[in-house]
Amino acid sequence: MAQRWGLVALALLAGMLHALAVARTLLPAQDGLKFIRVARRFQLEPWSDVVRGSDVHPLYPALIAVAEPVVARFVGPGPDAWRIAAQSVSAGAAVALILPIAWLSRSLFGPWIGFVAAFLALFLPRVAELGRDTLADSLGLLSTFLALALGARALRNGDRRMALGSGLAAGLGYLARPEVILAPVAIGLTWLTTGLWASRGRLAPRGTALTGFSAVSVLFGAVLVVVGGYALVKGEVSEKLAIRHGASLGPQAILVRPVPQQVPRGLDDPRWDFSPKEEADKVPIRDWQSVVSRVARRWWEDLCWFFAVMTIWGLLRRRYLRRLLAEEGGQESLPRVEGRLLLLFAVVYSIALVRHCAELGYLSGRHLLPLVVAALPWAAAGTYVCGRGIARNFTWGPRGVRCAGIGVLGVAMAVSAAVQLRPSHLNHLSRWGHWAAGRWLAAHARPDELILDTRGWARFISGRPGYDYWHVRQALTDSHLAYVLVGLDELQARSPRATTLKALLAYAATPLIEFPADPRDPTPAVRLYQFRQPSSWEGLVR
Repeated sequence: MAQRWGLVALALLAGMLHALAVARTLLPAQDGLKFIRVARRFQLEPWSDVVRGSDVHPLYPALIAVAEPVVARFVGPGPDAWRIAAQSVSAGAAVALILPIAWLSRSLFGPWIGFVAAFLALFLPRVAELGRDTLADSLGLLSTFLALALGARALRNGDRRMALGSGLAAGLGYLARPEVILAPVAIGLTWLTTGLWASRGRLAPRGTALTGFSAVSVLFGAVLVVVGGYALVKGEVSEKLAIRHGASLGPQAILVRPVPQQVPRGLDDPRWDFSPKEEADKVPIRDWQSVVSRVARRWWEDLCWFFAVMTIWGLLRRRYLRRLLAEEGGQESLPRVEGRLLLLFAVVYSIALVRHCAELGYLSGRHLLPLVVAALPWAAAGTYVCGRGIARNFTWGPRGVRCAGIGVLGVAMAVSAAVQLRPSHLNHLSRWGHWAAGRWLAAHARPDELILDTRGWARFISGRPGYDYWHVRQALTDSHLAYVLVGLDELQARSPRATTLKALLAYAATPLIEFPADPRDPTPAVRLYQFRQPSSWEGLVR
């Protein structure tokens, strides 16, 4: 009972931290603008048309569309309502993540270790920061580990209801993030390996032979129904995966569209680079050795070094810890299917991640989070073993151990909150110039004047129609295009894209007004141009 109330207290504290972070946020993530744009379409168009016409999985934007009217009743309609709705969905999923993590850890090691694992799931800075951003990753994490937790119970007891819940969680999670489909793959492999383990006369959890087969069949049937229904509406399994495959074929493959973007003479020179984003400064990765190295380094950093060590220690001492907890609880120590399931999921996900990153040539911090969360039961177990050893060496009594544990968790929570609420993380002062430009455009741009915004933030704030840089070719041929907003860092980059931008603006635009990145620093960071449509682009030169 104490652990349950502790989980409730953790959820409330995390919710307060998320609410404070949302209140201090100016603009959503740049990738989050796409989800918000799709969510707006869900409110205006038939849902089947939106699913077919978007290149993102639909669950997260659909939930944003449902949440926005509720948020708008409190803050009023407008861009803030959409941003807060998107952050609320993401933060709610991040807080709910404590349930499957606590279930998995409790089944493996007991209630107190489940509590510590839930604490880490809420307050590890990387996981917590993602939870209040406008991205679908926290929803994907919740779906993945809910499917794993329910799938473990289905394997252990042969429970078809749990199997059905696991399949639905994985299928619906696939509608948020495509990598969630790896959860049922790991569950199936766990059932196969556990059956082989049992056939050799080893000790195996109950319900993993013939009864486990019926549960696994129900699980995969539920996944197939959800994913198959989405594929029937969409016409393909995942456009997002198709785009990623196209990106792996070459730098221009991802830009190929079903309908060619025709451009007038002068803009059709192959020297002009209309890439939607500036290439990252990091050296691209093209071999699995460098991918493995980066994955290990990022995993170590995302677990804040200390808990990475505790994860390794918990894995090494897991049998001792199970025996210890069995002796303290007076129960027989049995191998748990949850441990094998999490380890197999980590292996399957790591293989997919290495292949994905080696093909695309980059590694995002968000890609590592499933591996980070999968490590939390063992990180909590390792921390418990170390804490118990220290208490034994100092001959502390039970009360002293509890006080020390509460003190350590309190300090960790304070440090986590301080890291998460740093201005560089949540205020996003580097986006202030785009926010100010959006307010200027809302006050000065006419409804018939279109805007080309290379980052999308100012157009989001202004509510004015226009284009993002993915559609720059259409924008440059639109007679209603009146403004171009660009970051000065984009013009100062040494790249073909920056050269193209500077040539376009010098030929057909006039600087209008500049905005700083920080209201306390007058250094310009964003420039707004008045665009004038030329009669011909043939005079454009580098």
